[in-house]
Amino acid sequence: MKTLNIFKKASLGLTTLVVGLLMSGAVASAIQYTGNNTVASPVPAFNVFTGNMPAPAPANTEANFFRGRVPANGNQNDATTQYSDPVSTTCKNGEVIQMNIYVHNGASQDTNSGGNGSSVAHGTKVKVALPGNEADSFNANATISANNAATVSDGLTINCNGKKVKLQYVAGSASQYSKGSGVVALSDAIVGNGVAIRSHNVSGDVWGCWEDRVYVVLSAKVVETPPVVTPPVVTAMCKLFSVTATADRKVIVNNFTFTAQNATFKNVVINWADGSSTTVTDATKVVGTSHQYNADGTYKIVATVTFMSENGNITSAPASCQQEVTFSSTKPPVVVPPAVTPPTTLVNAGAGSVAGLFAAVSAVGAVGYRWFLGRRLGQDS
Repeated sequence: MKTLNIFKKASLGLTTLVVGLLMSGAVASAIQYTGNNTVASPVPAFNVFTGNMPAPAPANTEANFFRGRVPANGNQNDATTQYSDPVSTTCKNGEVIQMNIYVHNGASQDTNSGGNGSSVAHGTKVKVALPGNEADSFNANATISANNAATVSDGLTINCNGKKVKLQYVAGSASQYSKGSGVVALSDAIVGNGVAIRSHNVSGDVWGCWEDRVYVVLSAKVVETPPVVTPPVVTAMCKLFSVTATADRKVIVNNFTFTAQNATFKNVVINWADGSSTTVTDATKVVGTSHQYNADGTYKIVATVTFMSENGNITSAPASCQQEVTFSSTKPPVVVPPAVTPPTTLVNAGAGSVAGLFAAVSAVGAVGYRWFLGRRLGQDS
């Protein structure tokens, strides 16, 4: 068999393959290469030779035909960084890992017969499987197959040194080179179904001979997955709201407190239960707010507090503080202590969530006051 340097004019980074392919590999049981006197395979067969073979064959064995590298400074035409298996890298986001597949049909060149002989492998395809999961170590796989040759496979290990990332095939990065075909772009189907390669002009035909070896390259990009951020637990509750009442149907807020974790007070809306309401945006001014009723009756006063979480969400306490007051022309006003509702704590669902997600409400009633007719109004307020 002849040996020949066929990489003088290759482009798209394939010229650098010669340098990168000289490295160690595992020894496999195959045909021992003994120089020009080596006996060829009697039928088309891929990557069957072992020993000290013509460059840029893998060192020791052609069975170790799938390798990778991280080119220096991201330069796809880097002529110094060798291909290896395994590849060890820090897996920075956006980092590109180049991979190559070495294809050699070990049948004799003497029976190629211009592409029509028994040495030619027909329907030759290369397929690469890239893991789609997030991990800190990946096992990619390359397969070479043909209609009239046994299928061979080889794995490539990529170690990210404890950093969990994903690998994403770089669209449009696949191409092949051979002496007889030059540089040929390959379909992105190389990852998945596989693509046909060739050593000359007929797609899928790879001739037997060292000079007709085919070299396939493609790239994968490191993609970091965003860290999972657990939203802070947000609690917000109206803790105490109470009023005093006078004989002339006037109520005055005499107590208002609230608690909030990872949230701040925005406002409180006091619904007086007679069709009117009052909005107070300053928590320090809620106490002292008053309201005058025009008629006797029982009124359930509801104070609904609105809070703003630290991420900008706004929510209102759905079951806010309440207090009931009754006015009668024949009896003194009665303020009924409300029942206590235990607070509920909810998880902040993140930006964009609205209304009632974190409110927790409890109502603490004030002690009712009784006033007797004849007392001065000023004493009751």
